[in-house]
Amino acid sequence: MQKETSSGINKVLAAILIGIMFIFMIGIVVNGWQTDKIGENSGDGSTLAPNADNLNGDTDINGGTADNFTNIENTPSNPTYVNYITGLPVSEESLNRVPFVMVTNPLALSYGISDSELTVEVPTENGNTRFLIYKTEISGLGKLGAFEKTRNYISQLTSFFGGLIISSGNDDIISYSSINTDIAINLSNYGDATYIENGKHVYTDGNNIIKISKNENIDLYTYKPQNVPFNFCDFGKSVFGNSPATDVLIPYSSDNETSFAYDYESQTYILYKNERIKVDMLSGNNMTYKNVFVLFADVVTYETAYGTESVVKTATEGKGYYISNGTLTEIRWHVDSLNNLIFKDLNGNKLTVNRGNSYIGYCKSSNLDAVVFK
Repeated sequence: MQKETSSGINKVLAAILIGIMFIFMIGIVVNGWQTDKIGENSGDGSTLAPNADNLNGDTDINGGTADNFTNIENTPSNPTYVNYITGLPVSEESLNRVPFVMVTNPLALSYGISDSELTVEVPTENGNTRFLIYKTEISGLGKLGAFEKTRNYISQLTSFFGGLIISSGNDDIISYSSINTDIAINLSNYGDATYIENGKHVYTDGNNIIKISKNENIDLYTYKPQNVPFNFCDFGKSVFGNSPATDVLIPYSSDNETSFAYDYESQTYILYKNERIKVDMLSGNNMTYKNVFVLFADVVTYETAYGTESVVKTATEGKGYYISNGTLTEIRWHVDSLNNLIFKDLNGNKLTVNRGNSYIGYCKSSNLDAVVFK
């Protein structure tokens, strides 16, 4: 009887021991799985937003180092095809597509303007501005706009980055030498494909633009990418400036201010117009950018019997700033004899920038001291 009792106790102890060992082993496996998951998101345990750029360096500009790079898993170290404007991986089909360049009103309700490869803001007279929105893919977008008129000096910008410029006409009131642009669609010639809201803002949709392109025999699929003004840094690395710039203010006028606020989670800059986040009303997404450029250019105002027109000298040279990763770099820009726009650092080297989409804002040279960085 005593032997049977001892045997029973031993069996119970053995079962308890096996249970403890089983729990311990499960703990090790779960802990290892969690560690791996954290490592997939970032090198410091933080997580990137779903649309964040695939770069995760040390963004502490008050003592962080630009050498503290972290490679992101599943990011190709040398992809076969990259978008020539953003430097990000794309398919071969996307690489050879003509980018659509939409001239839009920055202060009107806007549709289909987020996720652009590039946005250029250009001053006109009376403190107004116009956007050039570069997007490679617009098919299926049910509403685009609000479209604005273009001018020759605005259309000229497509000679730097290429693309099919789309506007609701042209409101040049002065005559000067014609400027070669790639290709263009004037929506004012296609009333059945557009509609007007609030008595003045022009809208259409992506399928209409593609239909017009086909009717005009515009080849959208065998495009030769342009030379861009900068070089891209290596995949998995980041570029940092030498002074902080998490907030940027560009006061085009008292009722037309463009500003940016740096979002540390996504490592991008959120665009504001007159202190309100600029939202794409089609997707509901904010307009955000990895890179922000401020270029100072001379502006000439012409007065004629028909009115006043201000022309931005975009084909000359000037000072500027490059803002990314919460930091700022002073730069110089110029257009060379081959009509290439080039950005250089103060040492005369072609500027190296982070991979991702960009905003370029042209400002009057006389407003150099009005642009604020914090």
